[in-house]
Amino acid sequence: MAKTDTQISFRVTSEFKARLEAQAQRERRAVSNLILKVLEEYLDGAEPKEQAGS
Repeated sequence: MAKTDTQISFRVTSEFKARLEAQAQRERRAVSNLILKVLEEYLDGAEPKEQAGS
């Protein structure tokens, strides 16, 4: 993953934060790293695929 150079903030419930922290701990990751991983995986699947030869 590339080094990040910008920041995004958003609010979540205390319960959601606790779930994120628990999952990050299970994966031995920082919460921010887990969020970045999940968002990248989502975008990789959601973005239109470039067609070969285009």
